Amino acid sequence: MNQLINERPRFETDRFTVVLLSPTEARKLAEFLLQDERLGARVPWLTDKSQDGALREAYGIGLQAAAGVIRVWGIIMRERQLQIGAMIVKNSLDGIDVDALVAPQYWDQDVIEEAAEPLMEWLEDNVDLYHTIPAVLH
Repeated sequence: MNQLINERPRFETDRFTVVLLSPTEARKLAEFLLQDERLGARVPWLTDKSQDGALREAYGIGLQAAAGVIRVWGIIMRERQLQIGAMIVKNSLDGIDVDALVAPQYWDQDVIEEAAEPLMEWLEDNVDLYHTIPAVLH
């Protein structure tokens, strides 16, 4: 698992850079994204859709990332050097789960499809690293 943390893998697509975030970076990005009411309304695991609820969930994401239970990957629009989304990777009883969050103004731009492709390929090639992340039961 130290290899995963030390190398901070990153991927380039035509429009995006996808990079592994530190727990603090993950919390800050989740705070920004989850406070958007349009996005929050579409996130099924965000049970409290209020601003306080979004901040609590973002804090929890930071704690889970620090504990090694999840890994959060930022999606950066290269042209503007702007973080526009995140992919949250965790083990489940069925394998590896990936949740994607993208700022609403980019929903119609196929962000998830493009950004997820190199990450999913990397996860397949490095599945042994992710088996060391504990599964969380919800």
